[in-house]
Amino acid sequence: MIGVRKKIFIAVVVMVAVGGYLAYSGARSSMAYYLTVGELLDGSAAVQDSDLRVSGKVAVGSVRWDQVSGLLQFDATDGSRALRVVYRGVVPDTFKPGADVVVEGRFDGTTFTAVRLFAKCPSKFEVKDG
Repeated sequence: MIGVRKKIFIAVVVMVAVGGYLAYSGARSSMAYYLTVGELLDGSAAVQDSDLRVSGKVAVGSVRWDQVSGLLQFDATDGSRALRVVYRGVVPDTFKPGADVVVEGRFDGTTFTAVRLFAKCPSKFEVKDG
């Protein structure tokens, strides 16, 4: 017969193992690696037609939004290079020229077709000039 203490010990070990596995798998799936615009454009042949996340800023003067069809087009930039992004869907309130964005989708070699668009919120605690 297995003693009561041994049964409790085995139950605790199993619960800790299951909890550890769930924590690990949850943390792994929530990690979000993304490419910059320059990294994507430098290695475009290796990443074509695969699901990607790309980070950049919305280039000023590049936003074209047809609210009737819901088609949004803009350039994401890293400051020196630009990537044409096409997106159809809900546009976050924080999306504007100059905003930091992360887009998820596919790159065909010239245009990034986004299925998700995330605009980073500006910090409320930015240093005031002057």
